[in-house]
Amino acid sequence: MKLGVKQYLTGLALLFVSTLFVPQAVSDFARADSTGTPAPAEAPILLAIGFLIILTAAAVIGWGYWLSHRAGAPRRPHPEDDPDEPLLRPGYGPAPSDRPDWRENPLRRRDHDTDGRS
Repeated sequence: MKLGVKQYLTGLALLFVSTLFVPQAVSDFARADSTGTPAPAEAPILLAIGFLIILTAAAVIGWGYWLSHRAGAPRRPHPEDDPDEPLLRPGYGPAPSDRPDWRENPLRRRDHDTDGRS
């Protein structure tokens, strides 16, 4: 896997897990405010757990970014830096006479090998 990808994926998974805690806590606080009742006792705990997970996800994503962009990290090669790249362009490959014919197969009979039978 490329450098930092695991951290990005872990951070995204943590952000997804945080959606199990934060919306429930916000909903509990909103319900308590709209009905005039006290908020459930687990609402602040859920909110704290959710925010802790979000901060952890941000730290892990930042770590992945740092790993992939630090000075010693290998950069993606630019296509123009590849010495073989011009050979992939049309017109820059070997001449058609130099290339073996794709139809040449050692198991196939050639026209001069046939003796008239089909």
